[in-house]
Amino acid sequence: MILSIIGFLILPCIVQAQRIVFTPQWTPQSQFAGYYVAQEKGFYKEAGVEVDFQHPSVSYSALNRLMEGSSDMITTQLTQAMIAIDRGIPMAHVLQTSQKNGLVLLGRSDSIRTIEDLRKKKVGVWKAGFGELAYIMDAELRLGIKWIPFLEGTNLFISGAIDATLAMSYNEYLQIRVSGHEDKIPIRLSDIGYDYPEDGLYVSLDFYRRYPEKVKAFVEASRKGWEWTHEHPEEALDIVMKWAEKEQVHTNRIFQRWMLEEILRLQCEEGKQKPSFRLDAGVVKRLSDLLLKHHRIQTPVSIEKLKGGGNEESEANNR
Repeated sequence: MILSIIGFLILPCIVQAQRIVFTPQWTPQSQFAGYYVAQEKGFYKEAGVEVDFQHPSVSYSALNRLMEGSSDMITTQLTQAMIAIDRGIPMAHVLQTSQKNGLVLLGRSDSIRTIEDLRKKKVGVWKAGFGELAYIMDAELRLGIKWIPFLEGTNLFISGAIDATLAMSYNEYLQIRVSGHEDKIPIRLSDIGYDYPEDGLYVSLDFYRRYPEKVKAFVEASRKGWEWTHEHPEEALDIVMKWAEKEQVHTNRIFQRWMLEEILRLQCEEGKQKPSFRLDAGVVKRLSDLLLKHHRIQTPVSIEKLKGGGNEESEANNR
């Protein structure tokens, strides 16, 4: 009888230990399709983990949630992760989904077609971040761009309040196209020397050290979700739309299909049809050197440091 009571009291703690709070960078959209697929297809359940999806807001980002301990796992871009780690935020990289950079610059006038055409122009940039590479590009090319911060959306661009805007090829660029500016030619940062990968999966060091097997299971199930998405994009799109509707996100299937196609393209290395889910040490070194040169970080961030100090499990997940 006593043993039964003890078991009953311990059980909730065990269940709680298996639960992972996961926060992608933004509200439900095709950018995170593989994770929604892993949840809906039961891949997380098969791996023995219970996943609680909690989406961020403009005022409470995924990185803030990780810092404050309200999320265990998040997605964020490589550049932002390296800056955060340099600032002492205890987090580790465990899976790389993106292989190519999706940042583009869009000029409102037809006269803006090359990067030189942006000299001394007013260019929109997200107030929440993700513009570090654009700032560095501006400094290196000495363009003298006047950066105009905005919270989200494309209103500044469409209204003509700015000359150009920084955008994601899978998001704002598509919004601008459907708003009547479908003829705009994007200036891709990947084409002018800044092709650094973006989205990856990160975990708090505390959670990793306490539940390494759960982290490994989550990573493997997430990878399986993305592989399934590449093989079944239309069915994955069904799942994305289900999540968008549940979270009351105003979107449509056509837009999310365009986004998914671009996300899946960015996940593949040049000339490849399938994602590798790997993070190249040389790429990390080059990006670290670039961020150091422009004082975005104070000390080098190696791939070992990015992975939490070179712990073996995290390293294995990136081979």
